[in-house]
Amino acid sequence: MSELSPRLLQKLTPAQVEASVRLYQDDGMSLAEIGKRFGVTRQSMHKLLKRRGVKMRPQLRLGQANHFYRGGVKAVDLSQGRLEKAVLHGKIKRPKRCQKCGKIPPRMKDGRTAIQAHHPDYSKPLQVEWLCQRCHHARHRSLHGM
Repeated sequence: MSELSPRLLQKLTPAQVEASVRLYQDDGMSLAEIGKRFGVTRQSMHKLLKRRGVKMRPQLRLGQANHFYRGGVKAVDLSQGRLEKAVLHGKIKRPKRCQKCGKIPPRMKDGRTAIQAHHPDYSKPLQVEWLCQRCHHARHRSLHGM
């Protein structure tokens, strides 16, 4: 235990460390959930468990096991490409306001608009929600229970 950072030792008692190990190994809780429970970051919890010799679960998630799965890489690329061409050729107009919050976000530093297309279904590439970055990220968090 001497190799744990002083910050972690101050934040977690030995009982909390043991509880963290049990929650991860036995209950299958995520590092973020355990960290939140004990008031430390996910990264700190990862370091703590690794240093305790806990075997970490694999992070590779393929196909539908991946929470970003929407029909595979090919479907994503095809949908984004078709939408990009439709906007470029004027078939679809990118709005200036976010469809969720109604705000007009400032342009990015490189001059691009901050309104992003969200595909609820990649099999319908031209049906999108136009969202500001904040609402777009919130939409993804809500879809994946984060």
